[in-house]
Amino acid sequence: MRRPRRPLRLLLAGAVLAALGLGGCGIPDNSSVLPIGPGPTTGTSSGNDVPPTRNDREATLDKAQFVQYYLQAAAGVFDDAPNRVRRFLPPPTAAAFKPSPDIHVVRQIEKPLVNPGSDNVTVKVQQVGVLGRNGILDPTPNEPVVEHHLVVGTVAGQSGLFMRKAPPQLLISDEAFTNFYVQRTIYFWNTERTGLVPDVRYMPLSVPSEQQPTEILRWLSAGPAPWLAEAVDPLPDGTTAIGNVPAVSNDKLQINLSDQGMSQEDSRVLDRLRRQLMWSLRPNLPRVLELRIGHSDPIDYTDMDYLASNFAYRLTDRPERFVVFDGRIRRLSGSAGATEPVPVLTPADNRNVRDAAISTSSSDAYAAVVVGEAGGKQSLKVGTGRIGGQAPLRRVTLPGSLGHPAWAVTPDQRSGTAFGLIPAGGALYGFTAAGGPARRIDVSVDAGPVKAVAIAPDAHRVAFVAGGRLYVTVLATSGDTVQLSAPRQIRTPLREVTAVDWSGEGWLSVAGVRAATKRVAIMDVSVDGVLEYDRLQDLGTEAVSHLTAYPANPATGRVTSNSVSYVQGGVAYDALFEAVKITVANLAEPVQNPPAGVAPTAPFFLN
Repeated sequence: MRRPRRPLRLLLAGAVLAALGLGGCGIPDNSSVLPIGPGPTTGTSSGNDVPPTRNDREATLDKAQFVQYYLQAAAGVFDDAPNRVRRFLPPPTAAAFKPSPDIHVVRQIEKPLVNPGSDNVTVKVQQVGVLGRNGILDPTPNEPVVEHHLVVGTVAGQSGLFMRKAPPQLLISDEAFTNFYVQRTIYFWNTERTGLVPDVRYMPLSVPSEQQPTEILRWLSAGPAPWLAEAVDPLPDGTTAIGNVPAVSNDKLQINLSDQGMSQEDSRVLDRLRRQLMWSLRPNLPRVLELRIGHSDPIDYTDMDYLASNFAYRLTDRPERFVVFDGRIRRLSGSAGATEPVPVLTPADNRNVRDAAISTSSSDAYAAVVVGEAGGKQSLKVGTGRIGGQAPLRRVTLPGSLGHPAWAVTPDQRSGTAFGLIPAGGALYGFTAAGGPARRIDVSVDAGPVKAVAIAPDAHRVAFVAGGRLYVTVLATSGDTVQLSAPRQIRTPLREVTAVDWSGEGWLSVAGVRAATKRVAIMDVSVDGVLEYDRLQDLGTEAVSHLTAYPANPATGRVTSNSVSYVQGGVAYDALFEAVKITVANLAEPVQNPPAGVAPTAPFFLN
């Protein structure tokens, strides 16, 4: 079954888009203004998120509809999920039904097949993932299609239908998952303790807003999702909530934590903790957070300085945009800094460019430039300098053809210490701003050649494409060595993924061939693959060779990017409501007598 496209709780209301304005959409001044399609929202709750009506066993006598209602029953608060399912079962079957506590999210391949005159119903499903009680959705991308042979009928002396033969697990459909849960993000400090790393979870909409802080604290105390564990620190040992978090009173949220893991006198640890809590509780956060550790006096926090602890907060609503035209990096009109020089590169270095990535810290800029050389060969050159200045580029030794580079840059990055990743010769390599030999990075999968890589604004989470499949992992530091943790594969509706970038904290923009239509498409998928929506449904049959996105700032209320561009057939486009070609007329610096047949390509944003 296709994911519903109507604007549910995870889709963006038009009013939010209007409030953000068009400044961040990346539309060139002289392009037609086109509306951007609906996208997911933060899923924040202020007490108004009410789950849809839960249909009980006696709500229908249609057997196919009964199965749909059955696949809603487990959705919601974990502790009561088995009992909600048991209400669909005959008493003897219900008494024997003792499933594991995890909920299996499944995608229906076709409508339930009801045999006329029979109680037998066949349902074909494919498991998408397994939802645990800490709100973590573990994707299961390689699960086969399974047929469940159900028996739906009446029971003597009872009204309505019953599920007389049911699967042994707790199952919910992906549509029920979309309708009954809201995406929430909690945060953990990276192991360097320089910034927060997002951890996407799912909260049942049936949890009242006043109870959500208690649930968030329980998630934080239990630690990060396993796939993030090598890149982040858990809470200090023994840090747990004392009792339930009381409802907000006088615009204040009161959090009481045990003092087993920390002391209120440890100001640095306490400051990190309150920043982590304020970001994790942000949808429920009033003006004041009152934090008490053990029996110490409470401390009130009202400052907004905690926002800077999330690197994505520095993302602007009007990014700087670039393309490569006729071998040179050029700025696009209508974007920030359109009249300024290209960062880092001297005019002598801005030649024979094929692709590039430029990122900045609070003080320095970093450039990675793929250049063409004699004989059709390519090389990577890198450089770093103060913002507003220029610096010479240094060569990075790499084998084979090169893909699009990506930087892992943080606001406090020291000059020359930035790390980057690039596909080269079908493998993944790491490089530094100092140049020199690149180091091959083990991706721990034997899926095929690596074609694309993207690094999230937190500078730790990584998405890459290998063998046409999509993976996410984290950069983990061991001594002076940077490596990738074991990746997890993300299922998408695309038969072959060709390009990826981070669209938001919990979302990826991906391009590839849609399995159902065998046509090229661009879509956004959640970082676990369970949620999805289309950007451009049909782009023909030519592959998208490159895709770039400027991620959404989570503080704006939008969770997916307004700015996505791509390359198809060597030509650059903006992915708006429809594909909009980027032309020579969109360049910030006019070009006199542009060469015939040469179009802008390799678009990218200053990150």
